[in-house]
Amino acid sequence: MPAAVNVRRASRQDLESIAEIVRKGSGGRAASDPSALVERLLEWAYFVSATSKVMGVVRWQAANFVACLKDLYVYPPAQRRRVGTPLLQRVEEEAKTLSCEVALLLTGRQSSWRAMKFYRELGYERAREEELVGAWSEVLEEHKDDEEIVLLKRLRATRIMAPIQG
Repeated sequence: MPAAVNVRRASRQDLESIAEIVRKGSGGRAASDPSALVERLLEWAYFVSATSKVMGVVRWQAANFVACLKDLYVYPPAQRRRVGTPLLQRVEEEAKTLSCEVALLLTGRQSSWRAMKFYRELGYERAREEELVGAWSEVLEEHKDDEEIVLLKRLRATRIMAPIQG
């Protein structure tokens, strides 16, 4: 029987494991330098999924009722459902407690079809940037790289910051 997955906030003790997962999960494309990770750890919240060792990581930030998720890596990829699903669910739970309206998942244009299928199964849909409204667009502009695509999942039925009609 597989060990239970524990999702928790990352700590400095996880930096080496996070760097290894990012390196392996990105095929060496993403920076996994420990000093850069320390800086990101201070700016963003990280969650890790672990059994007996760290197997998944995601960094995220909430601003203006928008949760922005980046750098979701699970290693090995075969563990995506078992490790990645609770990881994303935990971020979504945290985002909802902060009253986030939407989760924007930024992923590389080179993401595999399996990864895209996984995101769709969890409710994330490809978003056209020009259709994002107000704060959603502002958060995206601040965090999106040219090599990323945007996947969106609504976390609330109604917007908190809806424009006033008049």
